[in-house]
Amino acid sequence: LILQIRSKTHLSRNDAAPGQAQPNNKRWHLGHADRKEEVRAMGTPADVPLARTVYRIASSGRMDLCRQTIKERRAWPAPMPAPPDIAAHAEITSAARAMLRWVERGQEFWACGGIPASYNARKRRYDGPYPETTGYSIPTLIELGSRAGFREADVMARKAADWLVSRQSNAGDIRCNIETPPTGDGGADQIVLFDCGAILQGFTAMARRADAYSDPTERLARFLVDAQRADGLWDSYLAFEHFGSHNALVAYALIDAGSTLNAPHFTEAGHRCLNALRGRLHKNGYIEGCEFPGVRQGVAFLHPFVYTIEGYLKAAGLAPDRGYFDAVRPALDALRDGIARTGQIPGAFVQPDMSTSCSFTALTAIAQLADVGFRADQLSGENSYTDMSRQLMRFLRQVLDKTLTDAAWQGGLPSAYPIDAEYLPFCVNNWGAKYFLDASMGELNALQPVLSSTPIPQRAAIPQGVT
Repeated sequence: LILQIRSKTHLSRNDAAPGQAQPNNKRWHLGHADRKEEVRAMGTPADVPLARTVYRIASSGRMDLCRQTIKERRAWPAPMPAPPDIAAHAEITSAARAMLRWVERGQEFWACGGIPASYNARKRRYDGPYPETTGYSIPTLIELGSRAGFREADVMARKAADWLVSRQSNAGDIRCNIETPPTGDGGADQIVLFDCGAILQGFTAMARRADAYSDPTERLARFLVDAQRADGLWDSYLAFEHFGSHNALVAYALIDAGSTLNAPHFTEAGHRCLNALRGRLHKNGYIEGCEFPGVRQGVAFLHPFVYTIEGYLKAAGLAPDRGYFDAVRPALDALRDGIARTGQIPGAFVQPDMSTSCSFTALTAIAQLADVGFRADQLSGENSYTDMSRQLMRFLRQVLDKTLTDAAWQGGLPSAYPIDAEYLPFCVNNWGAKYFLDASMGELNALQPVLSSTPIPQRAAIPQGVT
């Protein structure tokens, strides 16, 4: 059937030759208000007959995608890898280097400093640079650049920051549009709260290194605080009609900026937000306000769900006496226990009872979950989540080993598993890369007690990252 379909199709004249990439102005990431229709259309592999999916892929000339789609559909639900031996330093760093190279190729493609949102293998196209995810990739690149073998990441962070500064208005906000350089889309500025908070993370990290970034950091933080309501939430510049709990990361960004700039009013604004969100954190671990409107009413998407956990954990690192860690510990416990009970990789949606069964998963969220597991144990000094995170990272590296041949795909993390699921189907994206790199550094940090108890040459010691 596939061969018959293939014989009747040909490459679109807008598609590039295999291995080459073209610009793609389509906005794939689910975040801005003008993408609500895309969010409502989000389905699962089970919603689309396999024959129709195969035809759609084959019509683009990608027989390798047909094979990968069929293989991954048959493999879902994906079992968790058996509790592994602790991954070697070389195994972790090899995958991280490949991932960094994917980010670097994308940044070089547009040559403006911004990192493309995604690369679509079916269309062989890069998306435009994504301000939000470029912003919160900067702290990752800075920390990675402090490690031996990753020095180029430091230069990449500066290029990303300079591009974002060029998009800042006099009022302090950032143009958040995903658009093709150098001319852009010519549309009105899209100012999005969460995106600006992500960029504030990057500006603050740069301000700790160079005074030139203190003013952009201060102006962006002031813009966010001026828009905040007295109760700690926001009703303007929202991605959706409701205030999402994932904006806990905006709160963390303000706390971090206030601490860095010695500006207590920024810090207190962040604390107000986290305090206001506490009522959404259920005792069983479920977090309200992590839904995509119109997709599954009352059911959280794992991606913003883990964003929320991350925001509280990072804030706990700066304010350990406010109970932020304990606030999200039930969510972490429930996700870990669910994985142990089912023996499967979590699905893309989280039910109010904390089950995550679904016909696909968002691999970005799996990388995020691995990251927060390592982060939580580093904060507490315990070993409650590291084993879970190591298993998740083993799974992700297995996915990376079965990759496509596109030069623009190599090293990147697919958005979904199976690959054709309607969360950026057939794409690798830059926020997945960011969290894979974060989790890789967490995994390396978790190696240190093991290495310190084993007689090894000094040259094998792991360099400390920037905190």
